[in-house]
Amino acid sequence: MYLNRRSSLFVMVALFIIFAFTGCAQSPLPEPQESADALAGIDGTIVIWDWNRDAMLMYVEEFNKTHPDITVEIQDVAWDAYMTRLQSSFVAGLDLPDILLGEIAWRGTLFEMGIVENLEQAPYNLDRSKMVPSSIPLNTGPSGNIVGLCMQVTPAGFAYKRDVALEFLGTDDPDEVGAMIADWDTFLETGLHVLEASGGRVKMLPSLGDVLLSTLSQNIVDFVDGDTIDITGRTQRPLEITTQMRDANIIGTIEMYSAAWYAAYASSDFLFHPAAAWAPPFVITPNDPDGYGNWAITLPPEGAFNLGGTSLSINSGSQNKEAAWAFLEYIFFSESGGDLMYNLTGNYTSYLPFYEGDYSPFNIEGPFDRFFDGQSLVQFYINTAAPQARTAMQTRYDPMIDSVFQRITPVLMSDLTLDAQGALQMFIDEFRLILDTDADVI
Repeated sequence: MYLNRRSSLFVMVALFIIFAFTGCAQSPLPEPQESADALAGIDGTIVIWDWNRDAMLMYVEEFNKTHPDITVEIQDVAWDAYMTRLQSSFVAGLDLPDILLGEIAWRGTLFEMGIVENLEQAPYNLDRSKMVPSSIPLNTGPSGNIVGLCMQVTPAGFAYKRDVALEFLGTDDPDEVGAMIADWDTFLETGLHVLEASGGRVKMLPSLGDVLLSTLSQNIVDFVDGDTIDITGRTQRPLEITTQMRDANIIGTIEMYSAAWYAAYASSDFLFHPAAAWAPPFVITPNDPDGYGNWAITLPPEGAFNLGGTSLSINSGSQNKEAAWAFLEYIFFSESGGDLMYNLTGNYTSYLPFYEGDYSPFNIEGPFDRFFDGQSLVQFYINTAAPQARTAMQTRYDPMIDSVFQRITPVLMSDLTLDAQGALQMFIDEFRLILDTDADVI
């Protein structure tokens, strides 16, 4: 997820918050049960490379209560070194882990390496009808088969402080606030109203990057057609919306993911913040501890979108595939695993029956709901945001799109003469510079 990508400094703080809030949940951790896998005598040692070892070890401890003969070894690999180490190890013929993590920043590259298992074939036989629908494209490989499981479902909304919304919008109700920003045109109108009512102090979002990332994530199009890469179709409208919001002066000038950007959560100078399903425990709560009970979340303009997330895949060269699947299925694709994830970390499983069965969290208070004045976050993210979140199969070109996004956003913020057409040409030029093929970029 984007937390790991930009803000590893906040991981340990977030974990402390998670443990503190876990006691607020009404659903107990699932009792260990004998499983068919355990009775079948599956054993062996599986290796996982992970940049957040402590969090994964919480799952391992629970898994070993029912699978004592499977040893799960977590090896530390830094987030920003993960894909480089994986690719270099593969080329050199070195051992790879049994379970591979595909953070959204490099998932398409991983899936196109041809080293991950088709989870819809034996012995896994994953049933995609049991996946939260928005997670299906994100875990689909080039062959059209499911090759990964979500570590967490990551639809995004716009979080806001209730007192700021009440002062400048006249309401803090999520449905009413959402109606005021139903599309980017009404978002602009509301932003101009807030700017005037606050004497120029309150902006709609802290960073221009918030706008561009949101609109890029919403603009899901097939931009790769053989040897042609359609950057215009992928980025033109997001750049038009972004420059329009910039020129209206309703967006802050903070650099995205900077220390000031995180500090903005505790400020009253910004109305909205993009918030994926992992944001309440990992970003909002640790950065605004005094905001308890003062937060809410609503749909963004033109609907929810996916933001961040990590997949888990099985290495095709693994000698312990059944043991690896036993771990993935138990934690990330079962009702008891969904309950475990929800209580330990506040993450939402992609296993759809979890929300319909005995462990369903819909009718209990979630571990972070009180921070949001009792708003049911699981109801919002799973029932409201996820069904409409736009997602697409990841390609090796998506990380390149993100790399150019990072380069161009500061320029858009500093050079006010750069219009949408100029920004589009810059995006195309920058993309060509990092492209590793002779593909035609339009």
